[in-house]
Amino acid sequence: MSRENVEVVRQPVVLEAHSRRRLEERLFLRFPHVLVALTRATWRLSPRSRLRQMLLRRAVTVGFEATNRRDYETPFAFYHPEGELITPPQLVGLGFEPLYRGREDRIGFQRRWIDEWGEFRFEPEEIIDLGDRVLLIGRITGSGLSSRVLVDSEWANLLTVSAGQVVGEQIFVEHGEALEAAGLSE
Repeated sequence: MSRENVEVVRQPVVLEAHSRRRLEERLFLRFPHVLVALTRATWRLSPRSRLRQMLLRRAVTVGFEATNRRDYETPFAFYHPEGELITPPQLVGLGFEPLYRGREDRIGFQRRWIDEWGEFRFEPEEIIDLGDRVLLIGRITGSGLSSRVLVDSEWANLLTVSAGQVVGEQIFVEHGEALEAAGLSE
């Protein structure tokens, strides 16, 4: 799909507080080939498709609810086993690697983040479907592990999707940078 011909579809997203995996999450983890087939079929739909919008919003909601409860198997089931994560320079300056390869390294990055920084919660606010990419914009809130300093900061992820799986992810700590990287303006 040519990036010049893609209509951008924006939709809000709100998380609910769930302390356990839902049935759909358990089924997709038990039968990952079904998840891949469903996401591949969904990704073939137009970004304007109501079904695609609904399923994308559901995947983002379920994924971030799971991340917030520290259940990393669920959100990263959508990731290609060899996908890449690019971290922002601000995190590289704090000792994180600039690039992580593979699903297991991505989960390791998330675990290290929580181990070093404490209780954080992702609050996605908007999904922007760009055809072969998805921009997730929101906030990250929490407190430092030892300092207990409260944090409320901008955050965004730009995901590249191929054959229904996330093959690339880039993290941003400013919405403006993320929008620019996605070819959008504020």
